[in-house]
Amino acid sequence: MTRAQRRLATRETRLPKNQPLTRLREVDLLRFIAAVAVMLFHYTARLNAAWGPDVDPTTVFPQLSQFTRYGFLGVELFFVISGFVILMTAFGRKVGEFAIARFTRLFPAYIFAVIFTTIIVTAFSRLGNDVEPLQVLTNMTLLQEPLGIASVDGVYWSLLIELKFYFLIACLVAFGVTYRRVVSFMGLWLIATVALQAAAAQGQPVAFLDFFLFPRWSQYFIAGMALFLIHKFGSNIVLWTMVFVTWIITLSTVEKEAAGAERIVGAPINPVTMYAGITAIYLIMALVAVGGLRWLNWRFLTTLGLLTYPLYLLHEWVGWIMIDRLRESFTPWETLGIVVASMIALAWFVARFIEAPLSKSVRGALNHALQQMRSEGR
Repeated sequence: MTRAQRRLATRETRLPKNQPLTRLREVDLLRFIAAVAVMLFHYTARLNAAWGPDVDPTTVFPQLSQFTRYGFLGVELFFVISGFVILMTAFGRKVGEFAIARFTRLFPAYIFAVIFTTIIVTAFSRLGNDVEPLQVLTNMTLLQEPLGIASVDGVYWSLLIELKFYFLIACLVAFGVTYRRVVSFMGLWLIATVALQAAAAQGQPVAFLDFFLFPRWSQYFIAGMALFLIHKFGSNIVLWTMVFVTWIITLSTVEKEAAGAERIVGAPINPVTMYAGITAIYLIMALVAVGGLRWLNWRFLTTLGLLTYPLYLLHEWVGWIMIDRLRESFTPWETLGIVVASMIALAWFVARFIEAPLSKSVRGALNHALQQMRSEGR
């Protein structure tokens, strides 16, 4: 075996199967910041009827909305983080273990959020967003978008993208996750992303591949995966080139994304600010990859990380309904403060008393089913 082959073999086995993963508390902080950015975007910038009929939230918060109107970039940060973290959890796992881990992370809190939001909307909403029983049941499967059914809450669209990413990583796990295979997978996915975006630009989209490879968002996940490999195995020109190419691809979509954002904000979106925001996301995650933010290691950041998912799931319609109910009794700033604090408290309650025990129970049931299948197979 040559020296180069020995180095590659060492890289591919550097993470033993049972080695515990080190929690990156700086990533917990970034996830919480992303969730808060999206929440403030929905409350103070995105067009909605919560502040009154025909009232633009940017006129209620003219100064604050200059910044929060770009809060939708929090979703892009989520996607980069997801590429980083999900690849980290895939090493050393079999398909069944990976699938159970992802299912129990995604669905218990999500199903609770669908039910809770439905109850709040049905009992308290004056905003005309009624939900139907079939809509609620379909939402619980996370297949509402492919089936042409409206989501109970608008934020759910990004969860389907995450689910597709989990599927792709599960396919990679089936072959065995090694450094070489991950890099090859990323390279092929990046080529497919460019090809599919080019086809769409020429008016010839490939619907099947667009659905499973989601080229509109895939560059963020690829960047996150490359940054994790840099974090785990060290820098090299191939990985940094992938990060650079995904950054360029993302910048090329800014003009189109800015135009789309203006339609839901109702106020100007400056492409230059978006260029800066996207670049900041890449730079911050690059710092995470090279260990530049390891000093952010306070224990409470883990708690913030645990709040992120339920906060993201629950804040939009529940928050809008609260705003609608409170705005006549409090000033806009008081209303905003009460709602933001309430959403964070609700997220803590769900994470502590609902998501954690429910996920544990579901994980146990799925592990039992997996053991049965493996025993029958033998």
